[in-house]
Amino acid sequence: MSKKSLQALVIDFKNYAFVLLATSVFLYIGVILPDQGKEEIYDVILMLTTALFLIGSFVCFKLSLKYKKQIDAQEENV
Repeated sequence: MSKKSLQALVIDFKNYAFVLLATSVFLYIGVILPDQGKEEIYDVILMLTTALFLIGSFVCFKLSLKYKKQIDAQEENV
């Protein structure tokens, strides 16, 4: 892959990770707020969604780091 396309992937995956991280924080706030009249299943769903978004964020950060290392390796070989 070219350096330009790898750089675009790095930026994209970082943006995806930050969006997933921010969304998971927002969902977690919904869990810790006082629940008056809210059923227990909603808290479980919010926590599962929060966990999935955090996992997705971690994966996106790892992919971004992987592509960044590929860019560094290409620059080192040139």
